[in-house]
Amino acid sequence: MSLNKGILFFDIDGTIFDDSRNLPHSVLPALEAAHRNGHQLIINTGRTYCNQDHRLDPFPLDGWIMGCGTRILYHGETLQSMEYTPAESLRLRQVFLDLRMPTVWECDTALYFDPDGAPHPAIADFREWAEKHGICRDISPVDPEFRAVKMFCFANRDEINGMEKRTAAAGMPYLAINRGPEAWELVPAGYSKGTGIDVLRRKLSVDREDCYAFGDSRNDLTMFEHAGNSIAMGNATDDVKAVCSYVTERPEDDGIARAMAHFGLI
Repeated sequence: MSLNKGILFFDIDGTIFDDSRNLPHSVLPALEAAHRNGHQLIINTGRTYCNQDHRLDPFPLDGWIMGCGTRILYHGETLQSMEYTPAESLRLRQVFLDLRMPTVWECDTALYFDPDGAPHPAIADFREWAEKHGICRDISPVDPEFRAVKMFCFANRDEINGMEKRTAAAGMPYLAINRGPEAWELVPAGYSKGTGIDVLRRKLSVDREDCYAFGDSRNDLTMFEHAGNSIAMGNATDDVKAVCSYVTERPEDDGIARAMAHFGLI
């Protein structure tokens, strides 16, 4: 058994859920066992507040880090919340219109799509997901709930460099995380899954060595850097596995439970 009570941080997609977004049967019993042993359980996800999966409702969760650190909740208390005002968000929208960059706006209230934005085949997939889950809206200049948080866009590296310069010049800097061929997650500068861990560690006075981060993708890299114990799922890419202290099985092969047993958390 682990001697110290720790904080366990879990990515959702590709970690809690498998790559087909199925929930393996072994996950909930493993988390319940860890919670009974006194460990605190935090979801640490790129998803924003609107895009929660209610299959996690029965889980004994102590808190959430959402939107790559932009919103942090702990037992119902909001520790951190970052979003731009509607006016700022419309100025930011204009930057992306000028760049002709196909963008999905992952806000806390909905996933927003720009009717005047550049087209891209993958945008339709995002819209289908948002419509299915009742969180789809089109950007309107008179919508007070359009408040930019993070985005997902499609562009080449040179275009991303230009985006980072333009958003910085506008006073709303964003940094890009590569999520595939010409696919990028855009996060406000100064926020990450790793900074979210730091906020909770300070609040709970838990040492870095007693933090465990479970993930599978590049937006989990900062999470791994800020936790003393980093666990890559078996479906993670090789560059993610290379920086982790332990590589477990795939989610559907009981990767969460096996890693917890390895570290003596259950």
